[in-house]
Amino acid sequence: MGAEGDLKFMKRCLELAYKAQGYTYPNPVVGCVIVNDDIIIGEGYHLKAGGPHAEVNAICSVTDRGLLKSSVLYVNLEPCSHFGKTPPCTDLIIKSGIRKVIIGVKDSSANVAGMGIQKLKDAGCEVVTGILEKESRWINRRFFTFHEKKRPYIILKWAQSADGFIDFRRDEPFTQRPAWITGEAERVLVHKWRSSEQLILAGALTIKKDNPRLNVREWAGSDPVRAILSGSGDLGQDHYVFKLPGRNLVFTYNNEFKLIGADAVILNREMASSEQIVDYLFKEGIQSMFIEGGYQVLDHFISTGLWDEARIFYGKDLYYDGIPASSIKGEVISCEEYSRSTLKVLVNEVD
Repeated sequence: MGAEGDLKFMKRCLELAYKAQGYTYPNPVVGCVIVNDDIIIGEGYHLKAGGPHAEVNAICSVTDRGLLKSSVLYVNLEPCSHFGKTPPCTDLIIKSGIRKVIIGVKDSSANVAGMGIQKLKDAGCEVVTGILEKESRWINRRFFTFHEKKRPYIILKWAQSADGFIDFRRDEPFTQRPAWITGEAERVLVHKWRSSEQLILAGALTIKKDNPRLNVREWAGSDPVRAILSGSGDLGQDHYVFKLPGRNLVFTYNNEFKLIGADAVILNREMASSEQIVDYLFKEGIQSMFIEGGYQVLDHFISTGLWDEARIFYGKDLYYDGIPASSIKGEVISCEEYSRSTLKVLVNEVD
């Protein structure tokens, strides 16, 4: 089949996996294709946790099962070898008679960790790994970060004016609405991003100033868990986030904090709040956190090094004065132009 064919078919696995982004937590996103004589005869992807895995859907999609013994299975992540909500994928692969399996990247989670590959080899299957490995890790960066670093994958997001401000200066009672730095297309994109993450975090000042909903309205998908960092716990019942369905967390130092529609998580003043938040979320099984502001929260996570990816919209208008945007250093991996802004995506260079 050759290297060129391997790349083509693994790329198709990744295309399939992307279809389920945001729907499979706590499972990774996985796509699978089955190839016979350079032709795809079956394909599938994992749609949601608890449902059949990609390999199962791909094998079941093959019309002529007699072809499986002379076919190659491609999958972007090492097949599982343990019983969870579904049986091991390795067992079905072996039972189907497939003799060659090509894998994008090994699964580093404790339940798999190379055992799927070993089980296939022990059954006589030829196993090849590392095809589009970087891309296969990237698509499941939330999953890998959670299992390897024992914390959620952390994405920072903000928009800033051409001269480096995120907002005008607004004083209580915050009746002045914020000026939009970005346009409609960018706002839709942000809602798409929200639908792909498990939790969204904002600071108390953002809640007071903007009264955001922190949900998904401009895109099809599930709302993330909403979280607010409020040291004093000085929040009112009238904010939108406490009126909407879904779970709300409030991280606070206030032992007496109590609000209908919110679960309090009491922080220790002697420790960095960012570290306590990620530790708590790891224990809760939260694999990704999307931080939308404000500047104090963003600065805190940047200063403690607890971030993986930053998505920054650089607007074209000048503010001349206001709230300065956070300062951040990272590797720019993409740049995209919109009508009112330029989006740059950075990754943290510190591992």
